[in-house]
Amino acid sequence: MSDVKNTVSKANSPRKGDAAGSVSPARARQFHETEQRMKAQRSPSLANVELLAPSDDQIALISARFGLDVADVDEMIGLGLSTVRDQYDALRPVLVMSFNGEDDFKAIKIHLDRIVDALVRSAHGAANYYETRRQLAKDAKDKWANEHRDDDRMGIDGQDNYTGRLRRAAAEHAVKAYALYHIASGACTAYAEVMGEEWQPYQSRANNRTVSQEAAAALDEALGI
Repeated sequence: MSDVKNTVSKANSPRKGDAAGSVSPARARQFHETEQRMKAQRSPSLANVELLAPSDDQIALISARFGLDVADVDEMIGLGLSTVRDQYDALRPVLVMSFNGEDDFKAIKIHLDRIVDALVRSAHGAANYYETRRQLAKDAKDKWANEHRDDDRMGIDGQDNYTGRLRRAAAEHAVKAYALYHIASGACTAYAEVMGEEWQPYQSRANNRTVSQEAAAALDEALGI
């Protein structure tokens, strides 16, 4: 075999430890997590928001230890409920048409889909930002993952130190995410009541790339390849 053919053959052969080009479990897990994250960013569901937003127990601790006011849950849910119910009641005579004795709810469904979608996206954005702030505070707390080794010491001006400011920022965004999650939750509940089916996030057909292709593109961008 010539040197050229030998070189090509080596380049195309599987590397040691790779079973016919198989992907490592860690790589597969990273790809799956990226795929799920991109899917949630593109069309977030209420479940995606719930995974990121603080729980009832967390928000109770945050409120008590940071001295922050938390929105009333029933009031936030009620706001979401009324947003959808009021629009349905007001627009039903206008958007629901009758054909051959049967009502066509397509127009009002599309409208309410967009209303709920906007509320869920707003809640998801707030919850995602809270989670980012929380991770920054967590990393700063770990002296081995943080270059500011002395940041837990109080500054000479008596103000919050670096990690303290990060904790405070995370706590403040937690109460925002918590409120918006419950508004979105109320909207989803009302949608199910008036439309007789669960709200589903909109799936765009304009993008021809699959979620897997987008996830791969995101990984390539991160690596600069």
